Amino acid sequence: MPINSVQVYLQQLINGLPMPYALPALAAYITPPDPNVEADIPTAYVWPSDGEESRDAQKGGTVPRNTGPGTPSGWKNIEHSIDVWLVWFGQDDDPLADTVFPGIVDEVMQALRTSPERPLAVDPRTGQQSWLLDIGEKMSYRISLRALSDQAYNRYDGLVTVPVIEVFQA
Repeated sequence: MPINSVQVYLQQLINGLPMPYALPALAAYITPPDPNVEADIPTAYVWPSDGEESRDAQKGGTVPRNTGPGTPSGWKNIEHSIDVWLVWFGQDDDPLADTVFPGIVDEVMQALRTSPERPLAVDPRTGQQSWLLDIGEKMSYRISLRALSDQAYNRYDGLVTVPVIEVFQA
């Protein structure tokens, strides 16, 4: 249940994000469209990679444990690691080629690091509510570049990994 809350929240946070250099706004997805033919639009795919759930008191966990529907429950947390995959195709002779894709990655990371503090997230399937903590407080990124077969375009790929703590009653 909570995985849905986090990935939907992050997808909505960055979808439509204005991009630098007059590029079209970022199109963010959870499931990629088939086929994805938006080659000139900066695109993001939000997908969970790892997570760890606990009732650790140092991270906000409390007792009692939920024993069934309608019973009192304490707080639990999940430490999610969410991957934001970024893709963009750029012309190899663009005079701004050295800075455009890093600028796209910077804009996405800026949106994550300035997201609202403790937003309420609602699972789209169950309606379960949770609170998201530390979005953008710690992130890592990786960027790669490949020339396409026609040598006229380059494919830029980036991965921003975003740890998010989700707190909920259970």
